[in-house]
Amino acid sequence: MKRLFLHAAMLLALALAGCDIGKAKEDMVPTSLTGIDHLADHLSVQDFRVNRTSGFQAGTGGSVVCCVNLPRKWRPDLTVVVGWEKVNWRDCGWESYERRVPVERYDKVGRLYVHFLSDGAVRAISSGIGPGIYGPNPGYPGPQDAIPDKRPWHVYGSQIGRCPHQDGPTVMERAQ
Repeated sequence: MKRLFLHAAMLLALALAGCDIGKAKEDMVPTSLTGIDHLADHLSVQDFRVNRTSGFQAGTGGSVVCCVNLPRKWRPDLTVVVGWEKVNWRDCGWESYERRVPVERYDKVGRLYVHFLSDGAVRAISSGIGPGIYGPNPGYPGPQDAIPDKRPWHVYGSQIGRCPHQDGPTVMERAQ
């Protein structure tokens, strides 16, 4: 009876361990997150997320939230799922996107900068060196173009009353 109980306990432990048997856990590091909006003056990224962690509004790179996890050691297949809402303040549009984005090569985990570029591309860069809010930072491994300091909600005003009601964003893209 004792032996049967011992076998049952061992089988239960193996079942609870599931697929982790024989696999080493990846060494993950929590890091801060910030979004940088390179879009045209009438557009803005009002909310973004990385692997379901909210980064709130993307802007000039000054807003930082905690935390997303990245592996201590970069690997070629490393990606994150980035979701974002793009608001068109001039033309009253609101669109939702979600895309699997490769994380660019890093030697050491640093803050995760998510760049929303004017051509529709999204770049995820982990770096201990920032992009240079007031001008290019040659040590930064990401985009070197100027980061616009814009506030389209001041230029175009509130969308409430000016734009037709929209229950939610138009879904433009979803990650697989």
